[in-house]
Amino acid sequence: MQRIDQILREFGRRFLAVAAGCLLTGSLIAQDVHFSQWQTTPMRINPAMTGVFDGTVRFSNNYRSQWSSLGKGYKTIHASLDAPIGKGKLNNGSFFGGGLLVIQDKAGSAELTSTYIEGSLSYTMAMDDAGDHWFSLGFQGGLNQLSLDLTKTTWDAQWNGDKFDPALPSMESIQLQQFAYLDFHAGFMYYFVPNEYNAFNAGASMAHIGSPNISYFVNGEDALPSRYTIHSSGLLSMNRDNFLFFEPRLLGQLQGKQLEVVGGGLLRNKLQFKSRYTNYRKEMYFSFGGYYRFKDAIIAAARFEFKSQKSAFGLGVSYDFGTSRLARLAGSANSFEINLSIAGLVPRGQRGSQFNKMPLFF
Repeated sequence: MQRIDQILREFGRRFLAVAAGCLLTGSLIAQDVHFSQWQTTPMRINPAMTGVFDGTVRFSNNYRSQWSSLGKGYKTIHASLDAPIGKGKLNNGSFFGGGLLVIQDKAGSAELTSTYIEGSLSYTMAMDDAGDHWFSLGFQGGLNQLSLDLTKTTWDAQWNGDKFDPALPSMESIQLQQFAYLDFHAGFMYYFVPNEYNAFNAGASMAHIGSPNISYFVNGEDALPSRYTIHSSGLLSMNRDNFLFFEPRLLGQLQGKQLEVVGGGLLRNKLQFKSRYTNYRKEMYFSFGGYYRFKDAIIAAARFEFKSQKSAFGLGVSYDFGTSRLARLAGSANSFEINLSIAGLVPRGQRGSQFNKMPLFF
């Protein structure tokens, strides 16, 4: 036990040091797609989060629209499905997790499209007999695709002195309008769950291991930089009746020279309905708050969640108010995002201790 405590203290010290370094460094938007409601896209942040939640199956769907003032801007769709495997059947409460992630991002008038289809696998083990401390390790990989519609592009050579003439040759030699590449990611996460009302987690991941080649030329070399992510969040009960909670969150992502840091939190209020005759409970949660994406945006966020005995439903909305220099030049760089999450739950009479203590994480 002393050895575990030493490991946890060292991990915490290093995590805080990296987080502080991120906050003190200048920030730019990362090259990969990103979401303001990043906690609802767990497998994109860290494959170690696959299947780590209180339930039997979890579905999450996000839609994000940003930079609409600059042409067609960016439209991003995220969908993921994951589940724990062998929960309550392996030794010491350990279990596996499996999932599928699909993301499509379209940018600009030429519809530069990135499509990600990836599978994820994780393993979670208890670090103590009480089941308060847990450690997860995850891997993810898939065949991703990039495409570009050249019929919707315009080039300098097509300017005839008066206007753009699409009949003129572009004088460009782009060889590939569509291609696929293999991509791999890995990560780990530690989380602490003393009870079902309080929790803490922190993790790190590396995306694009090996920096795959994403050149649009047959013999070209254009390496996709690896993305390094650290993240942490918590669930803190604020009163004795466990009806008011605070959910702090911190995310840092570094990809090449691009850095993204997001910090903030939500206040969460619970309403509970109980049948007089059957003791059947239904719970509703209303959350509101905000985040700050360093040197880029102020994010206002709200969320509604409903839990019955067998399922949970979540609906979240957020709006980014751009504060960057580009936002000022463009006149507007605001972004809108919506999330829909659904999870299957284990009925109370059939739960083991690991289900009872673990937060829903959705």
